[in-house]
Amino acid sequence: MRAAVGIKAWIAKTPCVDEVRPAQCAGCGAASRPVGAGLVVHGHGLLARQVRGVLAVGERPGVIVLWVRRYACQLCRAIMTVVPTDMLARRQYSAPSIALALHLWLMMGLSDREVRAQVCAWQVRGRNARGWAQLYRWTDQAASLFALPRAVSLVGHPHDVARRVLTTLRAMSPAAVSGTPIVMQIFEGAALTR
Repeated sequence: MRAAVGIKAWIAKTPCVDEVRPAQCAGCGAASRPVGAGLVVHGHGLLARQVRGVLAVGERPGVIVLWVRRYACQLCRAIMTVVPTDMLARRQYSAPSIALALHLWLMMGLSDREVRAQVCAWQVRGRNARGWAQLYRWTDQAASLFALPRAVSLVGHPHDVARRVLTTLRAMSPAAVSGTPIVMQIFEGAALTR
């Protein structure tokens, strides 16, 4: 589950148990704090979670370890993990980092090696260094990676589908970044997908 807190704010201060407690159990749907009854979704400790990529366009890529919150439902015993809004399920790279990589590769025309140098936490050096296979996987999965407000047409080549996803992410960016370069708008739009 994703909270309304971004990675940068989470790094500055890990939210307390009440700040990011889910409104309901992801397993049984029970309200976290039913009216007139005891708390149902209890804090269940912290878990270290690794996030790769960049925190802002133009920054050096790296690996950050965050302490994310876990919760346990007292009714169905489901365990829920709450992460910052810009993290994706089952992905080590943040949503904005993935969107940045796809933009640089598919819209700016950079090579996969150049994209890797700007976004990947681990750099491969040498003359025989290969590109970045992860870009191809993200391109194939672009429509399902991000929680978009409307469905994106899956017709056409995966590169075309991924470009449509990037256009939607740009449209989702906050009004405050509307005058900034397109790459910034896509990066900020990706941070807001839920």
